[in-house]
Amino acid sequence: MLDPAVQRASSYVRSLRADEVPSEYYEVSEKAHSEYRVYSQTQYLLSIMFKHIGNEDLALKIRSRHLPGEVDNDPTRKGRGSNDRFCVLEGETGRFYLAGQKDALNNDEKALLSLYWLQKGGPKGMQYAKALWRQLRDQYDIPRGVLKMDKADRNKNLYSVYKTALVGILAKKMNDQEILASVRATLRSWQNADGGWVTDRTPDLQPNGVANAETTALAILALSD
Repeated sequence: MLDPAVQRASSYVRSLRADEVPSEYYEVSEKAHSEYRVYSQTQYLLSIMFKHIGNEDLALKIRSRHLPGEVDNDPTRKGRGSNDRFCVLEGETGRFYLAGQKDALNNDEKALLSLYWLQKGGPKGMQYAKALWRQLRDQYDIPRGVLKMDKADRNKNLYSVYKTALVGILAKKMNDQEILASVRATLRSWQNADGGWVTDRTPDLQPNGVANAETTALAILALSD
């Protein structure tokens, strides 16, 4: 049986459907918001999330319309494939945009890169994955449930909730129960009444902005076994 927080979150995501099939979902629910649009990368992530929680039919419906690797329509990711970032969440490494790198600048990149090296395996792969995990663990504030701000966070002076979720996803792989428990408690306390998660928090951990599909999908993956 799904965690109640995951059930509420899944219902929130389903409420974002953009068609009757449903084969795609809006990023946010607020029609006047600039992010009220369908992003290819998010569709790919949602297909991974739905499959993970046992809704394979919904995952297949998304992929019937949005093939993995289609060119992303996010203007900040011009020319990139929709699956070049979150592919490591389903065990794929061939299209990963940081493939072969040993380190990365921002915390979300470090978490995804650690997952990449875990999947590559072998002594070197484990060495690089654990080194990246140690960096993230050292920066994670257990009582507050956030990572120390990286460059991207400092530029906007906001904590990124999706980065906390990525730490939880990686903590499961690393079998770090202390960090996983902290992430899950934090995410549950930050869940909106409608089931979604706002993507940013202020320095005093107040929500900033609106809930969105990407952050909510990553939170679901962190909360579900």
